[in-house]
Amino acid sequence: MKFLCDEMLKRLGQWLRIAGYDVLILPDGTEDRVLIEAAVQQGRVLLTRDRDMAQGPDAAQVVLLECQDLEDCVADLGHRLPIDWLYRPFTRCLNCNAELLEADATQRQGVPPEALRQASKVLFCPNCDQLYWEGSHVARMRERLRKWQRRDTS
Repeated sequence: MKFLCDEMLKRLGQWLRIAGYDVLILPDGTEDRVLIEAAVQQGRVLLTRDRDMAQGPDAAQVVLLECQDLEDCVADLGHRLPIDWLYRPFTRCLNCNAELLEADATQRQGVPPEALRQASKVLFCPNCDQLYWEGSHVARMRERLRKWQRRDTS
């Protein structure tokens, strides 16, 4: 599944990226018509809290979530679609959505020495050159994904 999140669900979109899903997040203020057209043209499921978008001719492409905060949105999405929160964690750039690649020796030089000693793997984004490695925050993020996975499968 590929997704497009409107500006009200950007945080959910970031977490779907963390889980490994292809998620397009267009700039704030993008018109509803543009969002729907992008979802249709690219074969994406449009996630929104906007009731008007869910009532148009392309409503089959739209999933209306009725939630307030991230936890509510994760639960609501899990009731509507078969989300695997452990799909391919940490394989996409959180900034631009590109698939991450293994960093070479030159790219690894951009990682702080202490982090490099502890990191077993360093990834980089071929589009925006962002570097990623397993820091302590990744363990917390993995646990959150596992929690959501357990909740969705129980």
